[in-house]
Amino acid sequence: MNKKILISVSVIALVAAIGIGGTIAFFSDTETSTGNTFTAGSIDLKIGNDAWFNGQPQSQFTWELSDLTNQLFFNYTDLKPGDWEEDTISIRVDDNPSWVCANLTITKDSDVTCTEPEVGDDPNCATGNDWNGELGKELSFIFWADDGDNVLEDNEQVVLSGSPSDLPSGDGNPGQTFPIVDSQFNLFGTNGQPLPGQTTVHIGKAFCFGTLLQTPVAPGPNSPSDNPGFTCDGELVNNASQSDSVMGNMSFTAVQSRNNANFVCGN
Repeated sequence: MNKKILISVSVIALVAAIGIGGTIAFFSDTETSTGNTFTAGSIDLKIGNDAWFNGQPQSQFTWELSDLTNQLFFNYTDLKPGDWEEDTISIRVDDNPSWVCANLTITKDSDVTCTEPEVGDDPNCATGNDWNGELGKELSFIFWADDGDNVLEDNEQVVLSGSPSDLPSGDGNPGQTFPIVDSQFNLFGTNGQPLPGQTTVHIGKAFCFGTLLQTPVAPGPNSPSDNPGFTCDGELVNNASQSDSVMGNMSFTAVQSRNNANFVCGN
């Protein structure tokens, strides 16, 4: 091979190398969406209370809407037959439409002590047992949809009534769950419609040491100090419940309604 042929081969190799390593431009455009975010919604249940005892306001059991910590709806240690108590419980869910349920659980119904007059009407009185008391039979209660005035009125629906002795008993019992608003029941409006977010509703709750009789009054400016819409008769209470103690828990639960159209309290 002569020098002329060698030079031609080298030029071809150089051109090939330049072609392989070179760049080619195309028309282009780029669009970018930034900050795409999923943020979970929230459900924050708030509970308030306005308490009355024998027609007198009870500041120690009254509070504004808040998260429950150590608040008590009642804590009366010297009940007498004929005593009654009324609370109007405020309920609000921040921030989403929700189903709302309540639960009443009796955790103790005990004799506590056996005084001489108590033994006269309760010969089986015995201490050391959380479930042998008689007070649960003598107390009666009622829950209803209230407009916030602490009075049972004749256009307000009752959702639960009875006696603590009617509820589940024994250690670890699940209590009685009842609906405020679920897919089949709405204490304040149309069945199947959840409680709207940022909306406050009220539940009236009353206990009587004796027989509670519903005597609802006409809607209007009413006060439990005048007429709570029920009467409490302790005439039939005997000494068997002296010194007895009933203890219980109340809880409220809010559950999202969206994507949960068939929710039923208790399920």
